[in-house]
Amino acid sequence: MSTFNTIHIFGFGVVQVIGKDFNIQVPITEVQTEANACIDNVWSAKPLTNTSTKEYHAINIFNGMFADWQSKIKGEKGYRANSGELDFRIFENLVTAVKNTQQQ
Repeated sequence: MSTFNTIHIFGFGVVQVIGKDFNIQVPITEVQTEANACIDNVWSAKPLTNTSTKEYHAINIFNGMFADWQSKIKGEKGYRANSGELDFRIFENLVTAVKNTQQQ
């Protein structure tokens, strides 16, 4: 079952998850392991022709559709990874971790 609509992983150190009944932002350090798994998952879908570095301004994940990687370095091009290239279970793990920070 899908638990989120959108995930934003911001390069300035914040993760935001948005669902039907929630909109939660936490410092990435509170969910670092799960966030790193998401970052690596989207990075693994980078086209071979894209020569950008792994520094990002934002990673925007739209449930069941795609993820956009927005590069941080001026002149570097981001890319879009389609849903078939991604493991959405990893994203669900991040959503759960973010929600759990609210229950502490």
